[in-house]
Amino acid sequence: MPDLTFFRDPTVDRVLGVVMELAAEVYVLRDRLHTMERLLQASGMLDLTELEGYEPTEAERAQRLAGRDALIARILAPMHAEFERSEPPFEPA
Repeated sequence: MPDLTFFRDPTVDRVLGVVMELAAEVYVLRDRLHTMERLLQASGMLDLTELEGYEPTEAERAQRLAGRDALIARILAPMHAEFERSEPPFEPA
């Protein structure tokens, strides 16, 4: 991840990176979910009450938890960037 500096405090830049990662994830998920719901409703395959009452299997739950952990790692990556580099952090002008 390249160092981009917008604020004097590099911690604020890392927090901004986290927020932007979350915003990107939310946008992609909303867009895909909206598309899937439209396609499934148009085909008559989607029953919203069935969707809302769905209970995942143990295997599905484990897969979801692994996906959640990966998402959290990606979202928090900017917060860990300073600790992972060997050179000193960039000092803003």
